[in-house]
Amino acid sequence: MAYTANGTTQYLSFAAPVTAVPVTIAAWFYPTSAIVGSIGYIGVESSQNRIVLSYRPTGAVQIYTQSGNAFPSIDSTATTPINTWAHACGVVASNSSRSIYLNGGNPSTSTAAINSQGALNSANIFARTAVSSVGTFFQGAIAEFGIWNAALTADEIASLAKGMTCDKIRPQNLVFYSPLVRDLIDQKGGRVITNNNAATIANHPRIYP
Repeated sequence: MAYTANGTTQYLSFAAPVTAVPVTIAAWFYPTSAIVGSIGYIGVESSQNRIVLSYRPTGAVQIYTQSGNAFPSIDSTATTPINTWAHACGVVASNSSRSIYLNGGNPSTSTAAINSQGALNSANIFARTAVSSVGTFFQGAIAEFGIWNAALTADEIASLAKGMTCDKIRPQNLVFYSPLVRDLIDQKGGRVITNNNAATIANHPRIYP
């Protein structure tokens, strides 16, 4: 079972498992509407400084990093339709390197530089936070959500997209892993996950533990 959210109020939140880049965010997602939606977010809760993995109305996925008024982004070269499971992975190797992958391939990279974001302290699934305000909600289902304190390689990301579970990929750098199967449990970092406004259980994608 995955979890599904309504795109307006429902999201999951927890304390950030990393305080700075490098970071990789990966998840399976099932969009039910072609609207902008944040799949995963890590940031500084009281500011706009953040890293966001999101779904775009075009069907592409995007990773962007923000520090102050600078927020370079990069979209995947391929797209995925609504009502279909797909895999997204955003890699932020440094404050001047970010890459996005859709279904384990179709990589795009941006090298625009930003200033240090400060200590990251909050994280969400299904939404992003800016100056303590939650928004840009994802509508649909998300499963197999993982965060690493390293930049995963293209081969590692391809393995995730083939259905490998997060705990089998670079486990020494995996700092958060929630399969989102029935119970809201972080199997790796032990963080408490808060279900805000009652996101509900949905069908899970096929994965290979």
